[in-house]
Amino acid sequence: MHMIRKTTALAAVAVLGAGMLALTACAPGAPSSGPSTDPNSLPSVGWTAVDPSTLAQGGTLNLAVTNSPSDDGNWNNNTAEGAEVEATSVEAPTYGTAITIKADGSWEPNQNYATSIELTSENPQVVTVKLNDKAVWEDGSPITAADYESTWHALSGADPAYNIASSAGFEQVKDFKATDDYNFSFTVDPVYADWPNILNAAILPKAIADDPDAWNTGFVDKPTPSNGPYMFTAVDNSANTFVAEPNPNWWGDAPKLDKITFTVIDQETQAQSFANDEIDAVELLTPDAYLSAQDKSGAEILRSGGLTYSQVTFNGTVPPLDDPAVRQAIAHGIDRDIMGEAANKPLGAPSSPVGNYIFMPGQDGYTDTTGDALAYDKDKAKQILTDAGWANADGKWTKDGETLEVSVIVPQGTASNELRAQQIQASLKQIDIAVKIDESPSADYFQNISDGKYELATFGWQGTAFNISSSESLFSPAQKPGDDLGQNYAFVSDDKLEGLWADANKELDPAKRIEIAKKINDVIATYVPMLPLYAYPNVYAVDGDLANYGPATFASIDWTAVGFTK
Repeated sequence: MHMIRKTTALAAVAVLGAGMLALTACAPGAPSSGPSTDPNSLPSVGWTAVDPSTLAQGGTLNLAVTNSPSDDGNWNNNTAEGAEVEATSVEAPTYGTAITIKADGSWEPNQNYATSIELTSENPQVVTVKLNDKAVWEDGSPITAADYESTWHALSGADPAYNIASSAGFEQVKDFKATDDYNFSFTVDPVYADWPNILNAAILPKAIADDPDAWNTGFVDKPTPSNGPYMFTAVDNSANTFVAEPNPNWWGDAPKLDKITFTVIDQETQAQSFANDEIDAVELLTPDAYLSAQDKSGAEILRSGGLTYSQVTFNGTVPPLDDPAVRQAIAHGIDRDIMGEAANKPLGAPSSPVGNYIFMPGQDGYTDTTGDALAYDKDKAKQILTDAGWANADGKWTKDGETLEVSVIVPQGTASNELRAQQIQASLKQIDIAVKIDESPSADYFQNISDGKYELATFGWQGTAFNISSSESLFSPAQKPGDDLGQNYAFVSDDKLEGLWADANKELDPAKRIEIAKKINDVIATYVPMLPLYAYPNVYAVDGDLANYGPATFASIDWTAVGFTK
């Protein structure tokens, strides 16, 4: 399977194939062998930490991705196009943020960028930040409070000229005050429960953040300036290869590697590339990949829990999907349990059906909302269509002279998406809904979805440590096809959601926030912009001598600590 995911610090991330915009499926007849894993037994971090001082100095880490930031249309991951998991994976060694997410999902200041972050007043909500005065951009210029102020203004949505993935949290930043280049405070009004996530945004230099043209189009085919331990020294968009080397102006712990290379490789061939020793690690998304990776001598299989779920998004602006009854019927007609079993069990991971639009199974607040409202029920699906005026005869549904049929868009070269589409096709055939599979060039896949040039799409969404606020842009407000302000690719919403999300975002009592989240879930399950399918575990194969790299539920990889054992 291939995983396409989308995400940013404050928004969810789309995943192709699996994950938060991710899709998964297994090939017919795929093996079901592999260790049985209880859902609660997957660790939060899949690798065993190794003291970096014991690792070799030097070496090249070769990695693969299914698509590049240039393919997606932007290296600025604050934009709608750049908020994609594979794109942010390429950029990850080259930037950092003011907070670090720990293994348990909690946060702390990232000392490389901010030596202190404090909530100094709760009413009004005031945050005081002291930046690390050693932090610089790749050209040696300092990272200052002005960079934060300008980036957050761009992300606030106050100026529609900016292409942004989400304004959640930033639109509530008020009264930004800098006492000098490295000390500032800001007020959050109204109160925002997930205020630390504001400091998880990828900051850009003031000169870029102040210029909508530079922000929107200045990095469509080249990296944004590095502020991390590595910087890009070679970008070949024709060959789809990207090389990062240690940043000579990096002020933190010295990175262990001499070089990191990223190469765009089709999902279905990545495991074979790993087995051929062309790459040093691979995320395993299909049973075939799992078996191929095991053929490599010394390979280790690492697993962790994940925040990614596969789902089906419905384009609510095109007939017949502009009718909520049709979306409801299709949702009832898809056998999600079979899809989850087929995708996860062959990887030695639990099948975890997802019945919630905000929380993942096992997280505090999770309830099976869609399992109650949109359960697999062929008879109910048929009744909904009948009640909506569709007539069934000769193996098809018709209404006003139109036949009920839909299409699923899939990216070429991504077996998991194709197989997931085939499973949807097989399920809906049982209730006489014909499904056509439309292939899109992988590089155009998300652009076609963003432009509304699709009917059904299966990809993954990858969550964050701040579940409620980061999921808002997927559902509210409604947006138009081609609109770069948000991630609502169903293009429909419900007027009740904006008020409910506003209430949830300012509610500081966790139990009360969960109650509001339940109301949000109930509303979404009524108009059905998407149907969650199943949760993805994180499963990687890595070379046995590669240390401090692999899958994790929350924790970010410390790129200064990644290296090879001696």
